[in-house]
Amino acid sequence: MEMLIKWILYGVVALIAVIDLVVLVKLIEYSTCVLIMHQPPLVPSNRRLRAAVVQEIHDHYPDARRMTEVGSGYGGLVRALAAACPRAHVYGIENMPVAAWVSQIAALGRPNAHTVHRDAFAYLDGGARFDVAVAYLGPDLTPRLADYAKNFPVLISCDFEIPNRRPTRVIDVGGGYTRYRGKKYPHRLYVYEF
Repeated sequence: MEMLIKWILYGVVALIAVIDLVVLVKLIEYSTCVLIMHQPPLVPSNRRLRAAVVQEIHDHYPDARRMTEVGSGYGGLVRALAAACPRAHVYGIENMPVAAWVSQIAALGRPNAHTVHRDAFAYLDGGARFDVAVAYLGPDLTPRLADYAKNFPVLISCDFEIPNRRPTRVIDVGGGYTRYRGKKYPHRLYVYEF
C-alpha cells in the first residue's frame, strides 16, 4: 500500500512538472510573439466564427479545393473546415512552434488538414496558391494580406477589415467581439474577392 501511494505521488509530481513545462513554453511563445515579433497574441476563434466561415464557404465557394488559414494557432478552424469540406485540403500556416505542434497532433485523424510551421508571409512569398484564405490576424497584419491577392482570389477576414478596400460582403456573426489594444472589434466576417 505504501508503495502504491509513493507511485501515485510520483505520478502527481510528474504531471505537475509537465503542466509547468507547457505553461512555461506557452509564456515564452507568447512573449516572443507579442514583445519581440510585435504580433497580436494568439486568440483562438470561437465556434460561432468558425461556423460562419464554414457557412460562407459552403454558400459561395463550394468548389474550393485548397484553403488556408493564415495564422492558424491551434488549428481549430483548420479542422472545422477539413471536416466540413472533406474533398478540400486545408492548410494552416502558423509560426509559433508549440501552437503548430498542437495543431499537427490534433489533426492526425484528418488527412485533409495540414499545418505548416512557417511565417505566413514568407510562405506566401514562396508562391503557395489557394482558392480561399481565411485570417484572424489583427488590425495591423490583416491589411498586408491584400498584397497577396495573386496567392488567393478570396480572403475571409475574421473581425478585422482591410482599410481603404471595400469588402464584397460583410457578415455580422452576432454577439461577442475581439478586444485588441483596448478596442472592441465586433465578430464579423469581411469577405474580399480580389
